[in-house]
Amino acid sequence: MVWSSLGTQFCLELAFGVLVTMAAVARAPLGTFFFQLMGVTALVPLFVAVVLEPTVGAGEWLALPRLLALGAGAMFFVYAWPVRVRTRELALIAASVLSAAALATYLRNTGPIGAGLPWVVASLSALGTGLVGGSVGLAMVFGHWYLTIPTLDVAWLVRLNRLTMVWMGLSLAAVLATCAVFQRDLAARDIDIFGTWPLFHIGTRVLLGIAMPLLFGWMCAQSLRYRNTRSATGILYASTVLVLIGTAVSIFLQDLYGVPL
Repeated sequence: MVWSSLGTQFCLELAFGVLVTMAAVARAPLGTFFFQLMGVTALVPLFVAVVLEPTVGAGEWLALPRLLALGAGAMFFVYAWPVRVRTRELALIAASVLSAAALATYLRNTGPIGAGLPWVVASLSALGTGLVGGSVGLAMVFGHWYLTIPTLDVAWLVRLNRLTMVWMGLSLAAVLATCAVFQRDLAARDIDIFGTWPLFHIGTRVLLGIAMPLLFGWMCAQSLRYRNTRSATGILYASTVLVLIGTAVSIFLQDLYGVPL
């Protein structure tokens, strides 16, 4: 079995995005099952990130990123059970910080990025990609929760949709910063970032993974002005598909160019 380090990075990105967004809605009256359900969507990628790579002989079991990811996964047994709201919130914040640290240290250990500013910018780009992927998917599930709890205040979904749009803006800024910081390194490898194919690749990543989901976020906001959560949820479903495609393209571009885009 072959397992790429980019697969582990993909898992860490998605888990981080889900955990951060869960922390943002930790005080919402959603019931324990919501946090168990969404917690599993973070726990499974974290489990894969911890276990699969060393199982196939491609990494060390006690590497720091895996220990940090293991700590983030362990928080599931706090926030996904009937606990005080403050306890759930703190556990989700702790899990978010640990997963972010796992992703950043994993990039430092496995890629040719190095240290200093390039590592910081590359980490922010990878974290931004995870925030967009995790938040939009969670927002889509959150929209379905109005079928379970009809009295749930629509303001929660409004807030969550705005948050996804903020993450998209930050992700776009991180991608542009990555292009600027790594331009010389790419040029040294005869890669012209303003050439036809690089522009096509990066343009596709931005269009599918950020720009169109941003437009869908605006459409979702218009639906929520009329408290139409069903239409908003449908829009978020389409946005989730685009964002996951954009995240996959991001990983492909990292494989192609050597930096998270």
